[in-house]
Amino acid sequence: MDAFQCRMQFTRQLQSLNASSVSAKQCAQFALKNREYDEDLVSVIVEQLQSADVSMNVQVNILYFIETLCEQSLTAEHHTFVTLIQRELPTIVGAVASEDPEGAANVETVKTVLQRLKNRGVVDSNLVSDLENLLAEREVVYKDGESSEDDTMSDIDSTKSDTCKKRYFTDTVIQQRMEEDRERHKRLRENIWQIQEIQYEGHDPEFDKAWELASDLASDDFEIMKEEREILIASIV
Repeated sequence: MDAFQCRMQFTRQLQSLNASSVSAKQCAQFALKNREYDEDLVSVIVEQLQSADVSMNVQVNILYFIETLCEQSLTAEHHTFVTLIQRELPTIVGAVASEDPEGAANVETVKTVLQRLKNRGVVDSNLVSDLENLLAEREVVYKDGESSEDDTMSDIDSTKSDTCKKRYFTDTVIQQRMEEDRERHKRLRENIWQIQEIQYEGHDPEFDKAWELASDLASDDFEIMKEEREILIASIV
């Protein structure tokens, strides 16, 4: 597969992303399988996020996919994807949280993903702070724009105002967003119960957690161990 074919196939995969973890992981595996074209693939991600043909919901799915890609890249010890994402992150955030109603609807999601990337050590905290300031500014700009629209609408006859009010999102877009958000929240609840993998030899977080919860050894414990030992010996004989 040459670079052009890889870009085309990756573009189709990004456009068909949904909120499921399977979808994101398959797309990330394709990217890692074709890691020799890593710069081309990251440029495809940016192009899709900036494309006028990509809906706000697909943008959000791509944003969550970026987190999956970074996570799997670190696991595979291919850090180039992470480096490229870090470089393009301001452009990515600007595309998903654009200065329009769709971008405003994505702001909270962008903040969530930024925090998750920071917690995973993918993104520097200073960069996250700068991007969050940018998001706050865009929220203010959008709200100011809405206020000026409301002032204009108040000058229009009340019977005409109902027909002039803008509805930014269709029922289909809203329903899809609700369903995909529900799927992501379900995955988040599942991840809460996951225990962090062993970070280095000789350190087991699961053991440490059990050790902290266990009470100190007392004389009663020795009596219980003695009784259990006698039961075990009797069962063997």
